Amino acid sequence: MSRVPLTGWKLGYHTLTFVLVVVLLMAPALWNGYPLIYFDSEDYVEMAFSFQPIIWRIMTYGVFCTIAKAFGTLWALPLVHAILTTWVLHEAVMGFIGRWRHMVFLGVGLALALFTGLPWVSSQVLADVFAGVAILGVAALAFGEGLQPWRRVALAVITAIAICVHMSHVAVAVGLLLVLALVWLASRFLRRMPRPRMFGPAVAIIGGILLVPLSHYFIMGRFVFSESGQVLQLALFVQNGIAKKYLDEVCPQGADLEMCDHKDELPRTADEFLWGDSPFDELGGWTAMHDESGRIVSGAIRLFPGDVLKAALANTWEQMDSIESGEDLVPMTWHFVKTQLRRYPDEFKQFRFARQQRRPAIDFHTMNAFQIPINQAAEVVTLVLLAVAWRRRDRTTTGLAIIVVAAIIGNAIVCGALSNPHDRYQNRVVWLALFTAVVGAVRLDQRFAGQRRLSIRAENEALEVEAAQAGKPPRA
Repeated sequence: MSRVPLTGWKLGYHTLTFVLVVVLLMAPALWNGYPLIYFDSEDYVEMAFSFQPIIWRIMTYGVFCTIAKAFGTLWALPLVHAILTTWVLHEAVMGFIGRWRHMVFLGVGLALALFTGLPWVSSQVLADVFAGVAILGVAALAFGEGLQPWRRVALAVITAIAICVHMSHVAVAVGLLLVLALVWLASRFLRRMPRPRMFGPAVAIIGGILLVPLSHYFIMGRFVFSESGQVLQLALFVQNGIAKKYLDEVCPQGADLEMCDHKDELPRTADEFLWGDSPFDELGGWTAMHDESGRIVSGAIRLFPGDVLKAALANTWEQMDSIESGEDLVPMTWHFVKTQLRRYPDEFKQFRFARQQRRPAIDFHTMNAFQIPINQAAEVVTLVLLAVAWRRRDRTTTGLAIIVVAAIIGNAIVCGALSNPHDRYQNRVVWLALFTAVVGAVRLDQRFAGQRRLSIRAENEALEVEAAQAGKPPRA
């Protein structure tokens, strides 16, 4: 059913709730006194000015950061993050909730701001906020009800942008497209299975995927997605010990690999291999090691498939359990200073005296102490809601829960098994579980409350008919 256009005080109240959620999602940046800076922020800010590729990054979020360049302030990024995230939250609530939509929307915004790390992700100069936005956008396009055509177009555009800004988002989106196709096929045989709208999500996902190589083609002249995937996989194999095991096997046989001379010098973790004092730089770094990394990775998979699968499952499980907020949001007085002075010198004072740059660093322990159990409980509740909605034939709630569960698991596989487990990777999507738990519970309550009212009305009508047939006056 289409929504009635808002006018008068309802429009004012609606606008106020939207602005309040935007402010809530920007609260950490406002409290900090400046947008939160991560290690990767420097590269994206530089790319927005130079348009020079950095081999371990994709260009799309760098292009997105030109928004800050256009307005002459990094404050533009958390503001746009918050507006786009709030828009998708709003459209999802409008599409999944039948009554009291605006109150539910405000309640969802408050819940996510208080009990998840979403505001902290939104307040960073980083693409991470769009991981969850892309997933929720796909869910709303596939299963949302009553959204006007122009709103669906806007939602599809935002979803495509959210997908294209990071390769992990692209990988998860591909998985969601496959999930939607399977659900659509299953709906032809199972009456309880929801039937998703395929056109909107497919256009958004395919458009978001194509934006990556198209951006690289117009900027770099190369139609490529990423030139760092093989190196990142090698770093993960170094951390898992698989690279060392493979080199110990093939190097004595005369394998033509430069890493053979350094196989006993490999560090303990993937981050140390890529960014620390390791043989990686001696061997030429990202560009020089690209082809050899691919050979080592493919060779290790071929020789030790069991070890690779075991490590992938362990990393996926570790990633699923890693949901803390605030990873590496440490003082950046040594890291981002040159970029700040070169690109946004007028804001250097704000950057320098922001809470993030003070000692000791921002303490996330108290926040994580109560947020982590809530988010873990929300994941369990989402699974329970999926089962309840399936049993009660609530296809819309079933569809939302299927997408969120698949995306949370898919994100853990992409970031854990194919990259390297980090708290920030799962923290950026785990808020979807609380969203689903709240919206799903409200939707089920409204649905069954409506059914109870209909049942009571039918019972009263039956009593009135019975009374009329008996010649008695109807009951008041």
